[in-house]
Amino acid sequence: MKITGNSPSLSRRGVLKGGALLAGSLAAAPVLGACGGSGGGGGKRVVVADWGGALVEAEKKYIFEPFSKETGIEVVVSGPPTGAKIKGMVDTGNIEWDLIAGGPGTVLPIGREYFEALPDNLLNIPGIDPSYVDKNWVTYYLFSVVLGWNTSVIGAGKRLTGWRDFWDTQKFPGRRSLRGADNGVPPDMEFAVLGDGVDPRAVYPIDVDRAFRSLDRIKGQVPQWWVSGAQPGQMLVSKQVGATSIFSGRVGELKAKGAPLDFTYNGGMFELASWSVPKGAPNKENAFKLIEYSVRPQVQATIWSKYPNGPANSKALALMDKEFAKTLPSHPANLEVQFLQNSEWWGKNRDAVLKRFQQFAKS
Repeated sequence: MKITGNSPSLSRRGVLKGGALLAGSLAAAPVLGACGGSGGGGGKRVVVADWGGALVEAEKKYIFEPFSKETGIEVVVSGPPTGAKIKGMVDTGNIEWDLIAGGPGTVLPIGREYFEALPDNLLNIPGIDPSYVDKNWVTYYLFSVVLGWNTSVIGAGKRLTGWRDFWDTQKFPGRRSLRGADNGVPPDMEFAVLGDGVDPRAVYPIDVDRAFRSLDRIKGQVPQWWVSGAQPGQMLVSKQVGATSIFSGRVGELKAKGAPLDFTYNGGMFELASWSVPKGAPNKENAFKLIEYSVRPQVQATIWSKYPNGPANSKALALMDKEFAKTLPSHPANLEVQFLQNSEWWGKNRDAVLKRFQQFAKS
């Protein structure tokens, strides 16, 4: 069964020609800045729904706090921005959030009618590739899911070059893990077909039957399908698995701290992490201002030098350490060997694939 009905994806080369979710949630809604303001449209505040964890701590320090200092607009962090919560707020007219950390993978499954159209000034920002912008979202960083491994488990001197190697547990020993289907996040179906020999340029539409046949071949080697961003790194460091899909920022941080890990961008999937404004947001003008601030080249260079995601504004790369910039997902050399997740395909097929994967994982 090949699920079809998808629109053409944003291709890797299309993106290059034109110019990736994190786990955790926040138990509370900390306030950044002390500017006061009410929740009304004229208030000097903006409520951001984000995913928590180390990424949000970096965003607070390098985006939200400087923004508040410059504009006098207080930033309140809330979340996590689940699709069900967004839909429920808009349907009831009880809009608690002004800005959503999400992207096409958040907007398309819910529906564009749940989000504000962005003003023209946000749709034509110098340095932001047109493929990263839509009337309902502006990308502020890229992140990649890549193939990572523990060098001591795989074997001295060995290096995996792609997903065919991942599936070869004889040549590259150790158990495996891939992203599962909890929390509504799509499982790693793309890597399953790549591991079965599909050309990266022909991943979409995903041949779902072929992907499940491929997953079934390594199912016995999978102690756990990971569902939070921290899990694959923990499994690699503890040697619970020898290789896994993993966010490039996570494996890069662990490697920099001395863990015997390595990874490759070859065959990686990059995704767009974008800002969207829910329909009827009470402080949408302030949300628009925060979006604009977050994609300024210097702001991008600062935060993504501290937390290794890829800046969406290409002008930021020139402001960063050149060698460090080469390690980031959005560096041109790394984009060239990756493919962009097709959010339109997932928007149409996600529910059916998630249901089938959950049944597969339990069997």
